[in-house]
Amino acid sequence: MGGVQFGELPYLKEDEGVWSCAYSPDGKSLALSLRGGDIRIYSTSSWERMRIFSGHTNVVQSIAYSPNGDRLISGSYDDTARLWDVKAGTCIYTLDGHNDDVNGVAYSPLGDTFASSGDDSRVRVWDAGSGECRLILIGHIGRVWNVAYSPKDHMIASSGDDDATVRIWDIETGLCLHTLSGHSGSVYSIVYSPRGDLLVSGGADRSVRIWDVQKGTCCRVLMGHSSNVNAVAYSPQGDVIASAGEDCTVRVWDVETGACRQILTGHSRAIRSVAFSPKGNHIASGSDDRTVRLEEVGVGGIRTIAIGHSSGILGTKYSPSGDQVASCSSDRSIRLWDVQTGNCHRILAGHTDWVKSIAYSPRGDLVVSGSDDCSVKLWDVETGACRQTFTGHGRWIHAVAYSPQGDQVASGSRERSVRIWDVMTGECRHTLTGHTSMVNSIVYSPKGNQIASSSDDSTIRLWDVESGVCLHTLRGHNRGVTSTVYSPRSDLLASSSSGDCTVRLWDVETGECCYIFIGHTKAVGIVVYSPQGGQVASGGNDGQVKLWDDGTGECLHTCTGHTKEVTSVVFSSSGDQIVSGSEDKTVRLWNATSGQCQAVIQDFDSSIRCIAWSTRPDDNYFITGCEDGSVHMCEMIEDGSAYHVHRHWRTVDGGLNVKDTLIQDVQGLSLLNKQLLEQRGAMGTPIHIDRLREASKKVQTMVSVVSTLRQPSTGTAPEPPSVSDSTTESRNSLNNQMNRRLIRARYRHHHHLKY
Repeated sequence: MGGVQFGELPYLKEDEGVWSCAYSPDGKSLALSLRGGDIRIYSTSSWERMRIFSGHTNVVQSIAYSPNGDRLISGSYDDTARLWDVKAGTCIYTLDGHNDDVNGVAYSPLGDTFASSGDDSRVRVWDAGSGECRLILIGHIGRVWNVAYSPKDHMIASSGDDDATVRIWDIETGLCLHTLSGHSGSVYSIVYSPRGDLLVSGGADRSVRIWDVQKGTCCRVLMGHSSNVNAVAYSPQGDVIASAGEDCTVRVWDVETGACRQILTGHSRAIRSVAFSPKGNHIASGSDDRTVRLEEVGVGGIRTIAIGHSSGILGTKYSPSGDQVASCSSDRSIRLWDVQTGNCHRILAGHTDWVKSIAYSPRGDLVVSGSDDCSVKLWDVETGACRQTFTGHGRWIHAVAYSPQGDQVASGSRERSVRIWDVMTGECRHTLTGHTSMVNSIVYSPKGNQIASSSDDSTIRLWDVESGVCLHTLRGHNRGVTSTVYSPRSDLLASSSSGDCTVRLWDVETGECCYIFIGHTKAVGIVVYSPQGGQVASGGNDGQVKLWDDGTGECLHTCTGHTKEVTSVVFSSSGDQIVSGSEDKTVRLWNATSGQCQAVIQDFDSSIRCIAWSTRPDDNYFITGCEDGSVHMCEMIEDGSAYHVHRHWRTVDGGLNVKDTLIQDVQGLSLLNKQLLEQRGAMGTPIHIDRLREASKKVQTMVSVVSTLRQPSTGTAPEPPSVSDSTTESRNSLNNQMNRRLIRARYRHHHHLKY
């Protein structure tokens, strides 16, 4: 079974690309327009095809129902618009006013007129009764992609191609009231809010924009799509917007906050249209992949179906209060989790490439993120809205950090620079240059007056935050430096190298190396300081965790048990325990005083990428982020002299992997659920156990006959073949092989069930 999600309905499979979809006003039918020119009407109760309208000779780009649902207007690349009688299935009028492709059509709220837009740069307003052209609106440069009526009826909006504008017209006078400029490319789709006070547009610049109709100004810019936005739609309640694009996703946005509530995936090619049902409980999207996908909308807004990250987690952080956790992933999103319930509080969507680093502000109200899309974003934790986007880096961003004072953030990039940003203004205060290779990590000193950056050029640089001057260049490692950490007093700095197998301790004031910690036999990827100071812990590719004394440089303990690379090490808030995660899919709890292993968690499905310990002083909670996209919250519990770890919750990637499986003899499935499962090849006829036993006997008989026929001819009746070990093994092998073939005949597909 593949791609099944809670809330999903059976998809509609067509024989050509779907270019537009529209619900009837009563919600009982859904109309689709196709690349070849046909329009098809489906019942939304059974999803059976009701009728087909044929007449257009090219792509039908746009369709719209009349307010009472008895008429349908369509616009086509055959240069015509057509008005259809929905019940009879006949064409009432063919409107030939445009002399080029017709791109958009819309019905007025009263149903007495409809409008069309085309490649001839015109918007035409037609009389719905007579089919005559009442008005021609001229002003756009180049083709006009879309047209929309205001619920107030006396206004109409149109979107342009070459001029990248949206125009609002008074259809009584034909005057242009506002020209909305802001998009940097073609504006493909527009829609009014149910009250008519706002207008939404989507275009080639990958943005969705919300406009104040009265003022003619842009209220909000929604970024998240990685390619053209082809279609936008408003929910009937007016609280959310849906947008769809060339990136094969539908995104659902909160109108008030601008936060992305949900990302719907499933289409394999560009999405051309998106529509809400009249009750707002379903979303339909039509695509070049020849399908229409239907998603159920929960009461009170969109129900989040995707439970966890869909790809590997690259970072986790606790909020300063300890009641929330942030995770970032190669799926390009940041998710905020409630520590107590494990519920996803917010999905922060806007980056267009891997998100590699995150950090909370000191107050916990903001989160900063750095991405391979070369941008740094500042997010509002409460609303999920993007407050600032810092641009300036020319290559991937590997690390971000928040200053202890909360007035600035720093970012380190593959382009060998560090930038310091003003949180309030969004301006770049300093660009710190000097590294000759990519920057791997950055960290503020606890006092906030200094930044340390490590690089693949084998150096660490210490920078003065106020002036941007490099105070020291710390040289000694002979390979790239992967991790750095300040001591709690800000007087010492520990660093680890990717290749020279050492940890070094530096005097921040003088820039001198105090100690070289030697003991790891492979690269050291992570180094951390105990909260009270005095101890440094390191994790290496040799599977070892080592604890070092920062006063003497001695190795206090070598913690062995991991069988593969150690990817994360963290001290507990008290400093008494250490937690480590590894590529071996285990997490280990160590006593920081004795170095003894106190607990092992082994039931992870993939390697551990990162661990964070709760920021609350007395908490024994920690979070793990895994390669499979899951987040786990665990509690360390002391039971006398022993410890055990209790896992409170875990997220999933929204999927249950089921291999070679059919669903059989399930009772109570609705017709829609049966259709959905049948489309995934997940419904089959029952195989009774007696049939399998009978088949097995037949196989054994066949094996016996074959064995007899293979005996050499002696002129006498052959004796029964002797059952040697090799013969038995051969017969069992063939028997098993035949049985496997029988079973494969039933379970012939490898599917993936989403839940």
